[in-house]
Amino acid sequence: MTVVGTGAMGAPIARNLLRAGFEVAVWNRNRTRTAPLVELGATEVQDPAEMFGSKVVLSVLADDAAVREVFLDSGALTAAPEGAVHVNLATISPALAEEADTVHADHGVGYVAAPMFGGVPVAEAGTLNIVTAGAPEPVHRVRPLLEAVSAKVWLVGTESWQANVVKVAGQLLIASAIQTMSEAVAVGERGGIDAAVLVELFTSTITPGPVYTRYGNLIAASRYEPAGFTPVLGRKDVDLARAQAATTGLHLPVGDLLSALLTEAIGAGHGQQDWASLAEVQRHRDTEATR
Repeated sequence: MTVVGTGAMGAPIARNLLRAGFEVAVWNRNRTRTAPLVELGATEVQDPAEMFGSKVVLSVLADDAAVREVFLDSGALTAAPEGAVHVNLATISPALAEEADTVHADHGVGYVAAPMFGGVPVAEAGTLNIVTAGAPEPVHRVRPLLEAVSAKVWLVGTESWQANVVKVAGQLLIASAIQTMSEAVAVGERGGIDAAVLVELFTSTITPGPVYTRYGNLIAASRYEPAGFTPVLGRKDVDLARAQAATTGLHLPVGDLLSALLTEAIGAGHGQQDWASLAEVQRHRDTEATR
């Protein structure tokens, strides 16, 4: 198969597929990102029009614009052989997933949405949770590939866009967890309590789980680099959730607030740090009475 997009998440996915014994080709705009994978045995695709030289393509791109450029507007689907399948692991809007499904079908290419939960360390460990939706036959065909890089594959529907609904809803939940942990830690710190003690207490009792533990530890240590996921990407995903909600007439008050808070973090210079840097903004958010 071909892995398209070998950045922070795509590279470990490609490495794990190689370790599992699969033949892997790779493509990235920046060829320096593919060189280490070629050294491990991957084949480099020179031209994106040739990405469907493998009948299965897994793409790990940043956003709607990148997916549209590389797949929908480039003519790459025209060169795809009969029976090819595109597995899109990116977090994109449900609306684009629905459009992509139609465009792929028009070219005789199967389309499977498979957005991921789990950051770079999780991808490196091959323990991602992959949310999957699409027509049964292509989903069944690519499942062994997804299982090779994940702890579990979650099948949520036969319409590809349904996987992206789940993903953007989950991103909203993660952003909320980061902000609420930031506020709880800030309250404790201003009361003279050590942040590490607070996080250990909270994550051992009232907020157990990998999200609170991972981001709680980053918040306690004020460690925002290297970024696993940035406020820029976080705002994009929260806004995707807000847009999806709007299509069904649903208002997301917390989603609106999170979008504003992430915008504030970006404006404060944290745009390329980890989105746990919401905590740094929160630590300095004084009331008018204390200024």
